[in-house]
Amino acid sequence: MTLGKTATLAFLVILAVLLFSAMGALPETTDRMEAGGPTWHILRSAVPDTGAVNLVTAVLFDYRAFDTLGEATVIFTAVAGVVLVFAREAMVLSGKGLSPLAKKSMDILTPFIALLGFYVILFGHISPGGGFQGGVILASWAILVVLIYGIRTEEDVLTGFVKMFLESAGALLFVALGAVALIGGREFLSNLAAGFSPGDVGSVISAGSIPLLNVAIGLKVASGLAMMFVTMSKKDGDS
Repeated sequence: MTLGKTATLAFLVILAVLLFSAMGALPETTDRMEAGGPTWHILRSAVPDTGAVNLVTAVLFDYRAFDTLGEATVIFTAVAGVVLVFAREAMVLSGKGLSPLAKKSMDILTPFIALLGFYVILFGHISPGGGFQGGVILASWAILVVLIYGIRTEEDVLTGFVKMFLESAGALLFVALGAVALIGGREFLSNLAAGFSPGDVGSVISAGSIPLLNVAIGLKVASGLAMMFVTMSKKDGDS
């Protein structure tokens, strides 16, 4: 057995042991659902507490919004690492794209992909979705542009500077929304408690700062993933 196969097998064994141990440590469903437990509180109080109908979004951008900021920081770190590693040598943008039929098909699909991405982001607090999911959809558009039109076209449409600007803007927007709560003497990234309006529950303009946080994360995820893919798709000497 080669060293690579041995390492893979050892990783799978360790992963299985960890998963088995974690499952054994989980409390019973009835314990987690009992009155006073965190799951029960979220199911009963998430809508009045946050104004968000989507309980997953309520948890991500209200109850544990600071943790979500940490996840966004991980994305930023990954993007920075990829750019630094692949920017050590001068690279020539490569790829002329696929056939005219593929390009024409992409012309038709582009508005639908964009519409779906923005819908998932903007309606993430009242329906399944959110900034992470919508950002991935928008990033997939940039990736398809690279694959179908060629990387030169993608750079012409959305330059590296624009992608870096959008990612930074998403991070700054997230932190700024959290800082609003500090001005009012509340905890960082507080939502309704910081004075944000709950709006009409179930409508697009509702849930306080959560829709804006979704937009911030959507910008970060879309631009960050697109930047990583484009950076890793550059090849020396190709045209």
